[in-house]
Amino acid sequence: MHLGVRLGTGKFARSLDCSPLPVDDLSAMGHYKIVLHSAASWKSLIALASVAALAVGASAQQTEAEREKSERVPDILLALGARDGAHIADLGSAEGFYTMRIAKAVAPNGRAYAIDIDQKALDKLRDRAEKEALGNIQIILAEGADPKLPQATLDAVLIRNAYHEMPEYRSVLRGVMGGLKPGGVLIVSEAISDNARSLSRELQVKEHYIGPEIVEAELREAGFEIVERDDSFTRFKRELPGGYWLIKARRKLAQ
Repeated sequence: MHLGVRLGTGKFARSLDCSPLPVDDLSAMGHYKIVLHSAASWKSLIALASVAALAVGASAQQTEAEREKSERVPDILLALGARDGAHIADLGSAEGFYTMRIAKAVAPNGRAYAIDIDQKALDKLRDRAEKEALGNIQIILAEGADPKLPQATLDAVLIRNAYHEMPEYRSVLRGVMGGLKPGGVLIVSEAISDNARSLSRELQVKEHYIGPEIVEAELREAGFEIVERDDSFTRFKRELPGGYWLIKARRKLAQ
């Protein structure tokens, strides 16, 4: 088992090791969970106040505007092809930081799909969407091996810092392939420490990382065409070497 700190409430949401943390991610969410990792399950308990205080103390809370800048959200929306009329899924949405921005970008004629396996996180997302009067969000409670995407409907799917939390990734990718229209885009963006690049997939995931080489191979195995890969999409700040990479893949037109 492995003990780490989890950011957000979605079970596809991000989690971080208790080793030095990238500042941008640390301040991205306002609440935390402890996650007990094993090969068979990913259970969580609400973090003790002392643990949360320790984590928050490492960095002042980012505003959402600061997070948009540090995570290059406009560039992610551009890669997704987010525009009026598009149908785009946020897989591992948690409480909807990206879902909200996708919904606004595809309005008034498009639709955003918030996908997670944590009902409480989706309930919070629904409440926020109602407060912000966003009526073009469809919320879907998924299963660990089945994202339950609408078939051949989506122009794009985003998996941001959630892929490494999906032990049934092969089944998930089959679901994503089925949900995309021919030519539809899949964006995957994950963190990797430079010191972890040479580790096995299992060891990387235990540290809450996954490398672009591993994911590119898995996407190709699942039948996706790789459009581009940016190994330095964003970099961690301060002393921690590494950052977030981004892969843009797509369902082949012939599929």
